[in-house]
This record gives sequence, structure tokens and C-alpha cells, in this order.
Amino acid sequence: MRIAVLADTHWKGSDAVPDRVLELLHDTDVVIHAGDLKCEHVLATLADNDRQVLAVRGNNFDLDLSSLPDVRVEDLSGYKVGIAHDIGAVNQYAAHARKPEDIFGEHVDCVIFGQTHHPFFDVLHGVPFINPGSATDQDHSGAPGTVAVLDVNGHLQRVTFEQL
Repeated sequence: MRIAVLADTHWKGSDAVPDRVLELLHDTDVVIHAGDLKCEHVLATLADNDRQVLAVRGNNFDLDLSSLPDVRVEDLSGYKVGIAHDIGAVNQYAAHARKPEDIFGEHVDCVIFGQTHHPFFDVLHGVPFINPGSATDQDHSGAPGTVAVLDVNGHLQRVTFEQL
């Protein structure tokens, strides 16, 4: 299964998703958006061709998306993915001060999060933590944005970050 992961897009409008992102989504089975998705038009565009979109709200959204959850756990063919926008400081997980169950209420095989606008991948105590960075830009300075692409087949096989 190929999964595209986005976060912190802040796109708004019916034609807001860049062509390069649409190209990356073309051969994906699922899109995960880890928050700060601004409007239903963007959500619908990501779901083009009946592609499954799993999104959380984040802390910057329009009211038409207020029904999105803050966190969610999804079973993707036996691989449990926890999705949240803001998980706090990653070093708390590395130091065993927090664990994914504190956020999701259950064991997950992978944590996907946003908020920082910077791509991140590390395996902490056997659990991959992935932040795709911002598809808009990495640091609000106009630097190229990023999207993560995951290959999953019962476990995480590969993570790549695509620069836009």
C-alpha cells in the first residue's frame, strides 16, 4: 500500500492543491493529512478518484472542517497508524516520559504528526514517528515544501520525503 502524508498545508480554495502534489498522489492508495487542512475543497481534491483520505483537524482550520477529529487511529491492512497534529516535543517520547498510547489511547504501529513544518523520521522504541513537513513550505520562508510517501505491507517498508 502506498500512502501520501501531508500536513500544515494551509491551502484554501477549489484550485489550491499544486499540480506537483496531485502528481505525487496519482499512484497512492491513501492520503493522510496530519492537520491544518483549511477547507473542504482541498479535502475533496485530495480524495479525487475515490482515494481514501484520513485527516485530523489541527489548530488552523475553517469551520467547515470542525467535524474532523483531533486524533485518530486507523488500521491500514493490519498496520495501525496514529494520526495527530501536535504530539508535543518528540524528545519526551525518546526519553520515555511519554508514549504514543498517551495520545491515542491504544498501541499504534506508527505515529504521524504535523505542527512543526519540518520533515522528521525516527524510530523511537520500535515505533516510527513521521512528520511529513509542510507541503506549503518548511519554515514559512518560502523554502520548498515536502510530502512523505510511505510504502506499507503489514509493516513500514519505506519512507521517502518528496520535495515540492
